[in-house]
Amino acid sequence: MCVNGKIEYDNARKKGIKVYNARKFSGQNPYLSVMDNIIHKEMIISEVQLKRNEIPISKIKGTKTVGRSYSFAFNFMPILELNTEFGSKWVNLCEAHINEGIRDPIKVYEYLNWFYIEEGNKRVSVLKHFGAELVNADITRLIPRYNPDDEMIIKYYEFLEFYKQTQINYVWMSKKDGFNKLLLQMRKYNWLSKENDYEFNSVYHSFRRTYHKLGGNKLLNTTGDAFLRYLEIYNYNNNISADEVKLQLQKIWKEFELLDKKEISLEFNTKSLEKKSFLGGITASLAAMKSANIAFINAKSPKTSNWTYGHEIGRNHIENLLDNEIHTKAFNNVPEDESAYEQIVQVVKEGYDIVFTTSPTFINATLKAAVEFKNVKFFNCSENMSYKRVRTYFGRIYEPNFLVGMIAGAMTKSNRIGYVVTYPIPEIISSVNAFTIGARFVNPYASIIIKWVSDYKVDTCEECYNIDKQLMDMGADIISHQESSEVSSKSQNSGIYLSDKYSEDKSTNYLATSIWNWGKFYEKMVRNIMSGAYGKLSNVIENSDKAISYWWGMDTEVVDIIYSNSSIPRETVQSVSFMKDMIIQGTYHPFTGPLYDNKGNIKLEENLKLDPTEILTMDWFVEGVIGSIPSINTLEANHPLLELLSVKKKY
Repeated sequence: MCVNGKIEYDNARKKGIKVYNARKFSGQNPYLSVMDNIIHKEMIISEVQLKRNEIPISKIKGTKTVGRSYSFAFNFMPILELNTEFGSKWVNLCEAHINEGIRDPIKVYEYLNWFYIEEGNKRVSVLKHFGAELVNADITRLIPRYNPDDEMIIKYYEFLEFYKQTQINYVWMSKKDGFNKLLLQMRKYNWLSKENDYEFNSVYHSFRRTYHKLGGNKLLNTTGDAFLRYLEIYNYNNNISADEVKLQLQKIWKEFELLDKKEISLEFNTKSLEKKSFLGGITASLAAMKSANIAFINAKSPKTSNWTYGHEIGRNHIENLLDNEIHTKAFNNVPEDESAYEQIVQVVKEGYDIVFTTSPTFINATLKAAVEFKNVKFFNCSENMSYKRVRTYFGRIYEPNFLVGMIAGAMTKSNRIGYVVTYPIPEIISSVNAFTIGARFVNPYASIIIKWVSDYKVDTCEECYNIDKQLMDMGADIISHQESSEVSSKSQNSGIYLSDKYSEDKSTNYLATSIWNWGKFYEKMVRNIMSGAYGKLSNVIENSDKAISYWWGMDTEVVDIIYSNSSIPRETVQSVSFMKDMIIQGTYHPFTGPLYDNKGNIKLEENLKLDPTEILTMDWFVEGVIGSIPSINTLEANHPLLELLSVKKKY
């Protein structure tokens, strides 16, 4: 192949001058980024020499020293005249690259998975000009000091663990925990084995090419983000063609756009439903449904799960209330794996118009079905999920937990309260924290001792029994278990009770519990759908590019508190009632600063309130909690809920 190096230099320089002028006129640095200007010694705790490896040229961000930067525009294209020593060397390298290839590795520093060149700037310039994707490099990794308040540093440390297990440097995840989730998928398909690491490389880059052809390179999310979302929805099949992958991506493209914008409309109460129903007017009434078939997909049965039992009460509520208008059916013991999709598809084919999947572990199967059946309304019961095709719903259970904590703080004599919890997920952690804040609201000397239990059973829980006794031995005179799904009766393993009269039958010692009233949500949502106003929620008022998630509180009665008037002093009841009204009216928020974690670090300044996203992703305990958050490898292995939502992974 005959190439005129001088002509190529001229073409490359034109690209460089174009970028140089554009950045200069917009007030940006027109030259290469300089590592020495960005990174200071005190930021780095270690330098690690990595083995020689290929690096993506697209990840090369700049040069190490300032002296090399002025020969190149920001895009690594040359800007000096051809009749310079630099120009001559660039031309010689260009011709050598075409005739025999550039073989000598470059030397780079890696920081936050970006590369800065110490030796080989012109080699990279030539390779970029010809569209090369990879270059051999000797790499020195700069490891920054860990900062728990810096999300980029947190993600980078996740990347370091990912790299340790995979030696992959061409994937980047823009969200916290993204690398951990990708590792789960790689284990699922055995891509971590040395025999199959090439397969991952091939699959990923094939996906990348298709994704970019469809416009993914114009979105802000990374290819890694999109690849993970794709794997979560579709099971990878090594026999699938590029055209089939393209069709799948086109079906879920709205999810990629939503992932890019990271926008979610949190609906906090029913006022938005009522407002949008009214504004829907005549158009809404034309789309009203005279009848509806409603399916509830449950991971367990009402007999084996308090959680499923609560949703079954909700199903019975709407069936009794709307008896002549709807037909409902519960599908129990649906596996929490890929086969859930087949069950959901079968339900839709049986003629169900509305599908509620009542466990967060069903979210990916629900989304996959929602992409296929666009005329069916799909809902998934989960926190902190944002999808275009599926609306999610949950309750602000921390609100009544704050009130239960107030009762515990007022009633304790030892100032030590035991709290038995199951899963290290944000919902549980925020509930513990609200409970603690409530207890210390009335009793600043109260402390909450955390004990983790691996699972709950409705009828018996020997592990709970033993943990309760351990807490009592530690001085706890009040024991708290998680909220109940039962409005009219007291669950054996829910709420708070006095431990000074401990017996296997704690019914006479119960003080209070938070409760779920799922029937309230299902009633309002089904009425909204059947009135024809459902679509107006996104199409008339809301930005249609946003996901919609319902996160209702005590003002909607989806979550509430019940307590024993006979066992609790009247003054405490009055205080709890007063604070309940304050929360419902929005004049008090349980997570109001100042807030400290249980290690003494300030998490929220005085008079500020935690943002909803901070509550939905909470991964720390407040001051007053005695205990820590375990990683999931210390609990039940391969638990689908933990794999999905645990704030501390097992890697």
